[in-house]
Amino acid sequence: MTMRNLIRSAASLAFALTASIAFAHAQLESATPAVGGAVASPSEIRLKFSEGVEPRFSTISLATDSGGAVALGAPSVEPDDQSVLIAKIGKSLAPGVYTVTWHAVSVDTHKTQGSFNFTVTP
Repeated sequence: MTMRNLIRSAASLAFALTASIAFAHAQLESATPAVGGAVASPSEIRLKFSEGVEPRFSTISLATDSGGAVALGAPSVEPDDQSVLIAKIGKSLAPGVYTVTWHAVSVDTHKTQGSFNFTVTP
């Protein structure tokens, strides 16, 4: 391999690695309550993302199985881990199925969204 080809290959590899990092988005890695989980009434919703998120531009909403909205506190992040988005639940939840819907803006301003269900047991 000539020096010119070696330099081109190295430059292409560096670009590919940089591009994949630059285009990364905050993906949901885990949640509490767990996706599809069954729990006693939780006091908060905790979402762990693959990178830091901006709480001022991110939202978490909670709805009952009939579509009724459940009041949540404003989203915040863990003081030591900006990849954990938290919303406090203001009241005890009745048994049933609930849907969490989230919109996250990562610290590099990329947007992602999703939803999942969990069940509150008696």
